[in-house]
Amino acid sequence: MALHEQAYIRRELEFPGPLSNGASGAGARRVQEWLGFHGNGTPIDGKFGPATNRAIEAFAAHKQLSYAGTLNRDVWAALTEPMARVVGLPAKAPNKSYPQLVRWFAEQHLAEHPVELGGANRGPWVRMYMKGSEGEAMLWCAGFVSFVMQQAAEKAGRAAPIAGSFGCDELARQAKAAGRFVAGKSVAHNGGFGALGACGIFLVRKTSSDWIHTGFAFDGGEESFLSIEGNTDHKGSANGFEVARRTRRTAANDFIRLA
Repeated sequence: MALHEQAYIRRELEFPGPLSNGASGAGARRVQEWLGFHGNGTPIDGKFGPATNRAIEAFAAHKQLSYAGTLNRDVWAALTEPMARVVGLPAKAPNKSYPQLVRWFAEQHLAEHPVELGGANRGPWVRMYMKGSEGEAMLWCAGFVSFVMQQAAEKAGRAAPIAGSFGCDELARQAKAAGRFVAGKSVAHNGGFGALGACGIFLVRKTSSDWIHTGFAFDGGEESFLSIEGNTDHKGSANGFEVARRTRRTAANDFIRLA
């Protein structure tokens, strides 16, 4: 089943109904999340009150859309447009090799700047990457990697090189089973990134059998590489709040070859 047909994605994009002052529940919360994403922040409490109404008024005016106190489909479509663009990427992707496609998709996600909304590891972007799940325990870096790999595989008309997972250790296990795991020492001391090609996956190594963060790696060498990664921040945290581009040390990581 194509990603855009998955129930957990459809739930994020479906119109929650003609909500207005006094409404409450998941639909109101989803509206508040997206208002926050667009800079029209209001408390994300699932209660549609005067503050939510005013935030929608400001958003609709900025988008030159009609709004008369009741959420309509046009305003909702404008709120969720960034995610709809990401979900529709396979239909628009260029013809490239699989590793090049992975990097291209990762760059398109980065351009939309997915962030947490409504609390740690919460919000529509987290739910998309984590197949409907969210919450403090839902570290989503591996979910981001797995989602992007699947989008690239969908465009390429092939299976992803590894199945994907919500956990870094499981990604490493899958890579080893498929002969795609590349130890960081071999990359740092034997010619840099040549074996990884246009794009690979990095795994932040805690021990030889424990990895604590992941993302995409490219434009690297023996000392450093560039990344696009989820659940991080400007400090390179393994439990941040956004999709971001980082620079990382090669020797501190292991890798997964996608080519």
